[in-house]
Amino acid sequence: MLTRSICKSAALRLGLTATMAVAVVGCSGSGPDSGTATVVPDPTVSVASRTPTPAATPGAGAGTAPSVSTPSTGTGATTPVKAEGWGTIKGQVHFGGSPPQAKILVEQGKAAKDPEVCAKDAPIPSERLVVDSATKGVKNVIVYLARPTAVNEEAKKAAAATKVEFDQKNCVFIPHVLAVMTNVPVTLKSSDPRNHNVNFQLKGIGLNPMIAPGSTMTVTPTTAERTPGPVACNIHPWMNAYWMVLDHPYYAVTDSQGNFEIKNAPAGTQKLVVWQEAVGFVTPGSGEEVTVKANDTLAKEYTIDPAKVRPGA
Repeated sequence: MLTRSICKSAALRLGLTATMAVAVVGCSGSGPDSGTATVVPDPTVSVASRTPTPAATPGAGAGTAPSVSTPSTGTGATTPVKAEGWGTIKGQVHFGGSPPQAKILVEQGKAAKDPEVCAKDAPIPSERLVVDSATKGVKNVIVYLARPTAVNEEAKKAAAATKVEFDQKNCVFIPHVLAVMTNVPVTLKSSDPRNHNVNFQLKGIGLNPMIAPGSTMTVTPTTAERTPGPVACNIHPWMNAYWMVLDHPYYAVTDSQGNFEIKNAPAGTQKLVVWQEAVGFVTPGSGEEVTVKANDTLAKEYTIDPAKVRPGA
C-alpha cells in the first residue's frame, strides 16, 4: 500500500490522474519479484494472430504434458501450433502425367570428349526429370524445412556423422542431386581414368578444383544456400548436378520412386519446401505450412504439373 501511494503521488506530481497512476511501470505489483513470468511474443507471428495463453494455476499441472494451441480458422491468419517433441515427415513426389521419355545427352560411343571412357558402354541420359514408369515417382527432388523452429540434437549428430561423397564415374556426377548440412565434409572423387573439374556455382562455394584420376579432395560447405545451386564439369559439358546446403538436418532427396522421409522434425507448424530441377519450386519458395505432431508421422504427397516443366536438356 505504501509503494502504491508513493507511485500515485509521483504520478500526480507529473500531471497524471489518479486513475492513470496505476499504469506507471513498476507500480502494478507484477514486476520481477511478483512471481509472474515475462512472455516475449513470437516475432514471426502477427500481433493480430497472437492468442494469449491462460495463466497456469499455481501448483496445478505438475508432471503433465504442455498444452498445444490450435490453428486459427476464422480470421485467415494462422497461429502456429506450439508443442514439444519430434515427429516424422514422409511422402512421395509424383508426376501428374505420362512419364516422359528420358533425353539422351551423349549417345553411346559418340562422346565429343574422351569417348574411350565417356558413354563407352551405354548412352548418357539426362537426369533433369527422372520419372519411374511404374509409380510415376520423381527422383532427385529436394524436400526440406525452411527455418525449423527447433533442431533435434540427435538428428543433427546423425547428419554430421554421415559420410558424403560426390563421385565422377563414366563421365556422370554421382549423385545428380546432393543435399548436405553445413560443416559436413564432402569427399570429391573421380572414379574415371580421366581428369574432371568440379565447378561450383553456389553462393557459398566458389571453387573449381581439378580432380585427377583416382584422386580425392574434401570440400566443407560452411554457408547455407537459399536455393539449390548448380555444379558443372567444363571438360565434359554435359556433366551437371545440383547441391543444396542447409544449416540444419531436416532435408531429403527423393529416391527412384519419389519417396522421401525426414525424421525428428520439430513438432508444431513448420514450412516444407519442395524443389525439382525441371520446374523449380513445387511449393512456394518460402515453403508450405504443415503441422508436425509429436511422436507421429505426417504423410504428404506432391504432384509435378507437366505444364510447368520448363524446356531444357
